[in-house]
Formats: sequence, C-alpha cells, structure tokens
Amino acid sequence: MKIPNEFKQAIANTFYDKELKIMTTEKEEIRDEEGCVIESEKETLKETIMGNFQFSTLEKLQEEYGKEMIADCIVTCEDTQATVDDILVYLDKEYEIKSIVPSDSHKTILLYRRGGLDE
Repeated sequence: MKIPNEFKQAIANTFYDKELKIMTTEKEEIRDEEGCVIESEKETLKETIMGNFQFSTLEKLQEEYGKEMIADCIVTCEDTQATVDDILVYLDKEYEIKSIVPSDSHKTILLYRRGGLDE
C-alpha cells in the first residue's frame, strides 16, 4: 500500500517530537610502548533524527516482534540511516539498536538499554 507523503508528514509533525542521536562505533587497536594491544571504541555521530520514543516491556515486544528479540524500548521515525548495533542516544542514555522493522509509513527501531534500565 502506498502511503501519500502528506500523510507521512502529518504523522511526523504529530508524533515525532523527540530528538535522537544515532552513533556508530568504530573499534581501534593501539599498541602501547610495551607492545601490548589495547582495544578501544570510538563513537561518532551518524545522524540526528526526530522520533517517538517508547519504553515497553520485554514480554510485549517479544509478543509483537518475536520471541528471540531482546529489547526494552522502541522508537518510531520517518526514516533513518541507522543499522543494527549502532547506538541511539536519548536523554543522555545509550541504547543498542537490536532490529529495524520497516513499514509503509515509518520505521520501528527496537532498542536495548546499555547497562540496564535502572542505571
């Protein structure tokens, strides 16, 4: 089904009210002065998007998206360049992108809070 662009824009203007940062992680290996390899991660900003952020229960997400899914939040947005394993930042908290589910009018991003929800 083809969704008209005007309808997509109306959805975006109504629901996509949170600014979200998509970060990508690059691994680096550095040798110290003794020759030991030290691994580090460098996060760089991939894009900033507007979306609708929702906390949810694992059970509800597994029922809707599959029993193998480990996620505790979702974001819906018009479009994104995000990929699985990128990091989404919202309110200074980091969430690992576990899955991206496209639909006719939007994309749903399933997230898992790094370090747990109570951190």
